[in-house]
Amino acid sequence: MFCPHCGASVKDGDAFCSSCGKALSSASGGNASASGGAATGKASSKKSIGDIPTIWVVVAIVAIAAALYFLWPGDDASDADSGAVQTPTTVQQPTTSSQPATASSEPKSPLTMFVSQVDNSAYPQVTLYTKIADQAGSTPSGLDASQFTVTETDSSGSQYAATVEQVVPLAVGDAMNINLVVDQSGSMRARSKMDSAKKAASSFVDEMVKTQGNVAEITSFNDYVYNRQPFTSSAALLNSAIDAVSPTGETALYDALYWALQRTNLKSGSRVVIAFTDGEENSSNCSLNDVITLSQQTGIPVYIVGVGGDVNRSSLQSLASSCNGAYYDAASDDLAQALRQIYQSIYDDQRSMCRVVFTSTCPGSTSATRAVLLSCSDSGPFAGQISHTYVPVTSISSYDTSVSSQDYVLPGSASKYYSRSELEKMSLWELYLARNEIFARHGRGFKNQDLTDYFATKRWYTQTYTPEEFDAISSSQLNDYELKNVQTMYEIEQSRNSPYLETAE
Repeated sequence: MFCPHCGASVKDGDAFCSSCGKALSSASGGNASASGGAATGKASSKKSIGDIPTIWVVVAIVAIAAALYFLWPGDDASDADSGAVQTPTTVQQPTTSSQPATASSEPKSPLTMFVSQVDNSAYPQVTLYTKIADQAGSTPSGLDASQFTVTETDSSGSQYAATVEQVVPLAVGDAMNINLVVDQSGSMRARSKMDSAKKAASSFVDEMVKTQGNVAEITSFNDYVYNRQPFTSSAALLNSAIDAVSPTGETALYDALYWALQRTNLKSGSRVVIAFTDGEENSSNCSLNDVITLSQQTGIPVYIVGVGGDVNRSSLQSLASSCNGAYYDAASDDLAQALRQIYQSIYDDQRSMCRVVFTSTCPGSTSATRAVLLSCSDSGPFAGQISHTYVPVTSISSYDTSVSSQDYVLPGSASKYYSRSELEKMSLWELYLARNEIFARHGRGFKNQDLTDYFATKRWYTQTYTPEEFDAISSSQLNDYELKNVQTMYEIEQSRNSPYLETAE
């Protein structure tokens, strides 16, 4: 037996080593150590072998736990199924499209659209003057050409898409062309209706032309149609024309409207005819259908104001509606105020329009009627559409001999002397016409386009001389009546500062 501490030989039963003095194991311990180093070696071997299953047990437990973690439907899975917030594996980035990703699910705002008139003066570029209103009746902000589409349908049914180039509200600086048609029939004498109508017309002219830069023409009618003043921005000339109107004769309303549409068709931009009458049509060569057809061909709306109880209200309402305008009743007890309010309402209605500009791609006949469909496209927040018909190119004369108009402003100017008081009742334009009418009878030509257009419609007129040629011989061409009347008219024009004295004749 040996000491486990120093290896010295000891006797069985010794409690301490005689060499190192350290305590020896008990008998059981001695028995345990009797095998000496072999016993120690076995003990180490047993410890390593014993540790192996323990490690595998731990590994197995970890593996099972991991499997349970990933495979067992725990609380997280339940949360996912129930819509609980989790950390997303991918993030939805904002779309780069011009339309938001949710736009298709958002309701669009409905629009009410109405095409009042068509300006085809620059065809193939076409301008639709269109009322575009939201549910509150106002023009919505944020309108853009990209939100609209145009489709034209020709007479054969073929369709052609066109790009909308512009959608903009009318600005204050956009001039309107207004033809004001005044009833001067004999019935307008009653209850000073003529004075009230002239007062309202003058007030309207002052507001629309003087302060807002628009252009207007004055047309009056009884049995005949009178071009009292061609289109001008001069309030002085327009008021002169209104002052010259006096009541007499019958009511050739349709002729007057037809004439006014022809004249207004010469202008480009926003155009409108506004007429008032106190009696029933009874003297025209043109029919109601003639007026409606011409209005639709030219795209110019006609507004009509009826005064008193003698008007054919249903007929005038139908006429105005067919001409894309409106009919108004005016109280005759305060006619001036009623007309002013109506004129302003019509003007405001036209001013509320938007210009919708597109260039036609339709190769069909330009003299045939086409349908144009204006729609809000899918890219915008609005929804709505309107269809309208128009004729791309119209061949309309500025004057028409079928309209009842007098051949001469002063029929007797070659055979009688007109007094100053007689001539002072005429407008500045009429004086200008009457004076040059004397020259036209002798074949003089004119540089002023209004004069050229006017005399070209007179069957008695033939140009023989240039202005320069005639002026060199005029004194020998005119008789005494003509010379005197020319002189008197010229003096009146001078005293009234007529702008026409500065215009080449």
